[in-house]
Amino acid sequence: MEITQFQLDALREIGNIGSGHAATALSTLLQRRINMSVPEVWAVPFEQVSVIVGQLDMPQATIYVKVEGEAPGKAVFFFPVESAEIMVQTLLGSNEPLDLYTDEMAQSALKEVGNILVSSFVMALTQFSGIPLHPSVPALAVDMIGASLDAIFLEEGTLDDTVLFIDTQLTGIPKIEGQFIFLPDEGSLKKLLGAMGL
Repeated sequence: MEITQFQLDALREIGNIGSGHAATALSTLLQRRINMSVPEVWAVPFEQVSVIVGQLDMPQATIYVKVEGEAPGKAVFFFPVESAEIMVQTLLGSNEPLDLYTDEMAQSALKEVGNILVSSFVMALTQFSGIPLHPSVPALAVDMIGASLDAIFLEEGTLDDTVLFIDTQLTGIPKIEGQFIFLPDEGSLKKLLGAMGL
């Protein structure tokens, strides 16, 4: 479906609301002031996902939840391994290097952070559309982003041909960047935009 500039501006506002929810929750969790901004929002054709993500062989920490409700889909938050390590070190109050590939405590902490980030954006979509959406328990993969996305794409269900991308930047700890992706099931994005009067 074609996304108008007006609709994109509305989606950017949803991204800002979601980042506000995430910053508040992370500030409480990390016991320090965290700010989160959304510099870019894109709605892109499904076949261009790899172009936007870029460097598919780059290791990333990927948090994935299945979104259920009247406008279901798949929600993914991913950031570079270095950013994920900084986040976990801050959360655990550790200066020691952490191996996200094997350290179960680090993985659990990262899932908690990812759950906050993804749920905050899903909550914002619900808030604006009035359509109840429910994120599942998060799954974590630390792998090449291309491999992680392939596994998500292959899950059951027919995806829409438009994907929503939200870039994020966190401040309050060493600069951390990440991307949120909402992969709506077929018809879900149209339903969400329609419910928002867009």
